[in-house]
Amino acid sequence: MNKERDDSGQYTEQITLDSVMSVFDRVEVPVLTASEVAEELDCSRPSAYNKLENLVEQGDLYKKKVGARAVVYILME
Repeated sequence: MNKERDDSGQYTEQITLDSVMSVFDRVEVPVLTASEVAEELDCSRPSAYNKLENLVEQGDLYKKKVGARAVVYILME
């Protein structure tokens, strides 16, 4: 994955909160893992995770622990 840089040399944001939310709009059941979002957006899992956590903080998504180390993100309607 090639990252683009702006005029100051900083990496430009490739994955937006809106692009993450659009993944939830495209699935039949709006319950996804960070890995599923990353795969859909062709980005790293940590990038998807960070955006998902931002959306949880904003109240757009709900985070639910479903196993010892597993969590899912649920679209709040």
